[in-house]
Amino acid sequence: MSGTQYIPHILYSTALTSISMHLLWQRKTADEDRARFKAQTSILQDLIEQLRSGKPISDEEITKSRNLACIHGEGKQSPDKDKTKIGWTDVLWGRKTPADLGVSDEWERKDLEQIRKEIEAES
Repeated sequence: MSGTQYIPHILYSTALTSISMHLLWQRKTADEDRARFKAQTSILQDLIEQLRSGKPISDEEITKSRNLACIHGEGKQSPDKDKTKIGWTDVLWGRKTPADLGVSDEWERKDLEQIRKEIEAES
């Protein structure tokens, strides 16, 4: 059969594509983490400078800065880390991400409620 001679090439190309996609995903995740930590550091450094300068700062402004710098769900494990069992269906078809399960809608709703409360408090 002439088709069997191409099987190793198909396997190699599939493995190479899989590895490259995984590395790309890892790189993007690392870039996002780095940007988030840099933003948090910048916010907290600005707050430190304001406190050291002796300017009067309201507790509300300090709380807002701290909340802005906090990570959502700090101290909690991600849903992927809770699952230790990986079945063949997960390997072949992939896992459902929190966005697929509707978790992102919940975060958006909470953010909108928080913004609405801040606007009402200012009025």
